[in-house]
Amino acid sequence: MSVPPADGRGGALIVAADRDDRRVLFDALDAQAFEEIYSARDIPQARGFLSPEIGIDLVLLEFGDDPREALAFCDELRLHANSDIPVIGLLGSRGGSWSGGRTPPGLIEWIARPVKPDDALARIKVALAARSSGAVRTTPAHADRYQFAFDGSLDELAIVDPSSGRLLEVNTTFVQRSGYSRAQILAGRIDGFDLVLSAERRAEFMRRLEKDGSAYLRARKPRADGSSYPVDLHVRMAVQDGRVVHFYLFREIEELSRHQEALVALLRVAQPGGREEGVEAVLRVLVDWLALDSALVAEVPPEPSGEPQALAAWHRFDAVDAPDPMREITVRHVLDGNEVMQTANAWRSPGVDASVREQRFECVIGLPLLGERQACVGAMLVARREPIVPDAAIIGGLRVIARVLAGEIELRRARAQGRAIGLRDPLTGLPNRLLFNDRLNSAIQEAHRTSEMFAVVFVDLDRFKNINDSLGHAVGDQVLAAVAKRLRGSVRSSDTVARYAGDEFTLILRHIVQRDDVVRIAEKIVRAMEAPLQLAAGLELNMTASLGLSFYPDDAVDAERLLKHADVAMYSAKGMGRNNFQAYVAVPEESHQQRLALEAKLRLAEKNGELRVFYQPQVDSQSEDIVGMEALIRWEHPELGMISPGFFIPLAEESGLIIPIGEWVLRAACDDARRWQQKFGLSLRVGVNLSPLQLRQPGFVQLVAQVIEESGLDARLLDLEVTESISMKSTPGLLETLHGLRALGCSISIDDFGTGQSSLDYIKRFPADRIKIDQAFVRNIGVDPDDEAIVRATISMAHNLNREIVAEGVELEEHREFLRSEGCEVLQGFLFCRPLPAASFENLLQERARLLGGTAATPTAHA
Repeated sequence: MSVPPADGRGGALIVAADRDDRRVLFDALDAQAFEEIYSARDIPQARGFLSPEIGIDLVLLEFGDDPREALAFCDELRLHANSDIPVIGLLGSRGGSWSGGRTPPGLIEWIARPVKPDDALARIKVALAARSSGAVRTTPAHADRYQFAFDGSLDELAIVDPSSGRLLEVNTTFVQRSGYSRAQILAGRIDGFDLVLSAERRAEFMRRLEKDGSAYLRARKPRADGSSYPVDLHVRMAVQDGRVVHFYLFREIEELSRHQEALVALLRVAQPGGREEGVEAVLRVLVDWLALDSALVAEVPPEPSGEPQALAAWHRFDAVDAPDPMREITVRHVLDGNEVMQTANAWRSPGVDASVREQRFECVIGLPLLGERQACVGAMLVARREPIVPDAAIIGGLRVIARVLAGEIELRRARAQGRAIGLRDPLTGLPNRLLFNDRLNSAIQEAHRTSEMFAVVFVDLDRFKNINDSLGHAVGDQVLAAVAKRLRGSVRSSDTVARYAGDEFTLILRHIVQRDDVVRIAEKIVRAMEAPLQLAAGLELNMTASLGLSFYPDDAVDAERLLKHADVAMYSAKGMGRNNFQAYVAVPEESHQQRLALEAKLRLAEKNGELRVFYQPQVDSQSEDIVGMEALIRWEHPELGMISPGFFIPLAEESGLIIPIGEWVLRAACDDARRWQQKFGLSLRVGVNLSPLQLRQPGFVQLVAQVIEESGLDARLLDLEVTESISMKSTPGLLETLHGLRALGCSISIDDFGTGQSSLDYIKRFPADRIKIDQAFVRNIGVDPDDEAIVRATISMAHNLNREIVAEGVELEEHREFLRSEGCEVLQGFLFCRPLPAASFENLLQERARLLGGTAATPTAHA
């Protein structure tokens, strides 16, 4: 059977016992545009693909400890195709040479196991190119034994053209330690002469090599990232295919020398410095010393409310979608003061981090960085794809480096504390105006990238001047400190509270989904300020505050105008009698002009292809497998960028554009859900939000029925979400419409539950299948006992009414554990995944299918 041309390859068959090997090989074959890729875990399963209906043009076959079964299967392949089907063999990287006797029929290449992505891709490309050109290698058995001994060596081996210095062939160990891909190396990215030889030493070295036939040199071998490590280089002249070549063997110098070199380097970099480059310099010594593939230094935040952060990191193999190491279990475990010591088989350990499993790190070591008082100030984590011998010199050296890093962190903190004095208000400890402005600009930049809404709040104490004048500045200072404490206790740890000037405080409230979230926080602050202040010497004072609110991007997109508008709103609150809050309202003429301009752009958005549907997964609270997704609309304007839904959805409601936009979203969501059901065999429920205007639309039930029929989606997989605040009086025929939708087979969810004013009787009569707890309550789990009580009561009520519960806004492990223990069935939030574009969500489902090997049970949407 001949191999089809590269632009139309037929089928490929993978036969390998290890699921990770199969996944890596699948990716490599998929990159070569094979139309069908079949996967089998053993030869009996692979025989099921040998039928006239299935065309196999390439086989990747594992040769285990007993190769006889694999050899027999190669003979079967020849009989099946009446010719040799090209075979790429897989052999264990530490299994020695090929000992199967005769060369397997059709064999064109070997790949070492465990399979490395770059190695697999490069070898498959070369093998297919050779096959297509007719230059198939038919090597005798002794050549196969040489090839595998070459590839399986733990030393770095290379064959170099003596006339040009071009690298003709390298083994897997060379590729791993160089940092380049095999394709880059063989394409001439590295010059063999320049690896360790300067121009001055090259002539002398070449003369010695020609005279004696071999030469030896101790030097430093560079990596792709600019680092280097010490090696002994042995070069011999050899003959290959009738021509003279140079055979390079790079061997890392003995352990004692490496330890001595590391200690000498430590003496250079471990001088008192307290700079970030000091930490990075120590990290570089560590990487060079142990030939690491990954290294990380993280810091425990000085403030209890802060988040751990990475101070320095180095990774030899960068992955585009690699998980954030700061969110993985191992880093958190070490930051809690625990050691991790896995010197071999780390990636095979149960419960291992995703990054360790993906990169197949054999060795993972984590040491807490203990400060002068033996408190953990940070963590050092190192990893590599080769095991490490845990002798006393290595472990002792790592502990020395950990102490050096701990000292660097404490020195940095001492210096940062000195600088921070100029960024903190000395009376309240809050950020001052300078630091607040910096954080506000950072929030604007991030919100512009993520299409996030946030709010700025201006707080001014009512009649504070009277306190200073009558009771003195000492009492006034006590009042300011007490107010600062109350403000800090009224918001989340991710929000910013600052003392802006005098008796003025400013706040940044992040991650806002709708304006009502900010209104609830403002109400909470006003109520908190009404309680009497207990001061020193038994003094009790009543104090109130006036608050002004402005929103990004609704009211402004720059820091100056956001603050100005919040200030205007604050004075409006004072004019309304003080002790209240007001949101900024634009001048009527300005607001009207902005509204008309945006409405005109929104009318063209669908026609111009600017609207997007994003999907956020919903997961089973017990298995954490995907059971559904919520469809969320986004508007990506070519000039304005991502426009917040909280900004344009109200405009669409007011203008009536929500009706055609809502229908577009409904059709897109049903089409995507049906396509994924066919492609992955997943019965995932898709949630689509409905506006009151859509529900008042005549013939809406018939429209939904038409969309379901045209898309082919099972109506039971369509979940229509209606906000709790929707009124039966303002929406005539609401119950009849909802009953009609349920008659089609659709399910109904009450969205944003807890934010409306519904009575229990209203909820009982509402034809809903599930209740979605609003994220404003979920995010306060672990912070506000009142909100925890509301969540607990909502779950209990829903279960008593036989309604399923979905929790939105799950961002922390603490949220998940609380909701799981209370019996919440479905979770949704950033802890699991952000909303994704349709293509990215499909990639997520594809990755799920690959990880489960296509054999796991299909997740089904909850009833």
